[in-house]
Amino acid sequence: MSRKFDKLPSTPVTLEDAMTWALNFLNFGRLNFCDVMCDNLVRVDPNHLNAALVRGISAYKRGDYPQSVARLAEVTRRAAHFADAWHHYGVALFFDKQTDAAAGAFARALACRENYPEAIAGLGEIRRLQGRDDEAFALLEKALKLKFNYSPAYISYSLMRFDRSLPAGATLAPRRAGTPGPKLTMASLGNYGRFAQTVNEYVAVRLYAETYGMSFETPDWVGHRFFEIDDPLMTHDFTAGFDEWLDVRDRFAAGFDGTDPAPYRDCDLFLGGSPVNPMRRAHREKVRSWLTPRACWDQWLTPCVDAVRARGRTLVVLHIRQTDWWDQAYTPLSLYLDWLTEAWSGFDDPVLFICTDEPKTVEAFAAWSPMTAADFPVRWEGLEYLQDFHLMTRADVLAISTGSFAQTAAALNRDARLLLRPAADNNALEPFDPWE
Repeated sequence: MSRKFDKLPSTPVTLEDAMTWALNFLNFGRLNFCDVMCDNLVRVDPNHLNAALVRGISAYKRGDYPQSVARLAEVTRRAAHFADAWHHYGVALFFDKQTDAAAGAFARALACRENYPEAIAGLGEIRRLQGRDDEAFALLEKALKLKFNYSPAYISYSLMRFDRSLPAGATLAPRRAGTPGPKLTMASLGNYGRFAQTVNEYVAVRLYAETYGMSFETPDWVGHRFFEIDDPLMTHDFTAGFDEWLDVRDRFAAGFDGTDPAPYRDCDLFLGGSPVNPMRRAHREKVRSWLTPRACWDQWLTPCVDAVRARGRTLVVLHIRQTDWWDQAYTPLSLYLDWLTEAWSGFDDPVLFICTDEPKTVEAFAAWSPMTAADFPVRWEGLEYLQDFHLMTRADVLAISTGSFAQTAAALNRDARLLLRPAADNNALEPFDPWE
């Protein structure tokens, strides 16, 4: 993580550059510095609406919701057609538990900008909490069509998909209440990353909490709905943990193995993703027991594995990622093609399955008659990625690509005879142990 924004600029900067500094301070959790820059901007230019907006966002990031509401209300008063101000005002009102007012603010944002995915998702989440399920579902679905990687919409939409796909007559037990004693919470769990990133962050914090004799309370999140885990529902309203989160992240990593004499306790953590690889061999069986799919989802998972296994005795799975990787350094298809050409004849009656975010890549593997999710006998609508994930955990041979999705599936695979990943320079596939 960058440390460029650990201090205020040492020389004068332009108003435009000062705004850039303020935004970077905000994103990196240097909220005091962010406020200094914004205060100076407003002092020089009292009509600087972006600086006033960021001051309001900074307040809710540090958990001062009443102050944020007041600041952002003033921005909307001064600029009634400022869509971003109405959206963030809605966020602040939501955090301040003024739900109806928040819905009104999100609606005003949408009146200013019709296809505003974050405001649509905010309104959708409120409708979900109000029990207006059909309206909520439509809003969340629209938000994801506009911005497919917007994590808050993905969480709420996925939770509704889980509820709608329960077998007839099945229910999920209510979340249990927390217990007295020291604890950690993570209000942001799932809001800054997708499925596997969130799972790894969950594992890291739960292991940390257990190491130091604490419980871990979580909000509703996709992993809790999918896996057989029984964490208490987050009820303690600790101050939001975003302020100085880079320092929190570093200290968390340094104390992950139990060496911190004063660990984080009775607070909310924000880590921006796990700063450690939590898949440690000493915890392997414990973690795998946590990350076991609930039996109620068997109807969406077991038929898929059975259908592929019906085609052969050795299940060979490739995970090929070709979109949305941060530096675009995708593993060349030639590595998988060359490896299959050499290894295929050594497998006992193999069947090839390809998990990919780019269907066009499947054509390159036509010589091996691959199967894909299109061949599944059931489609878990909206949660198809979990069917791919589950199949990877059942592969006999698994070759993965970049990212935590397939890496996490490999860690949960108990029976694979061979696991392969791209070498560091992306010029070969190499065997690996995800628990090293």
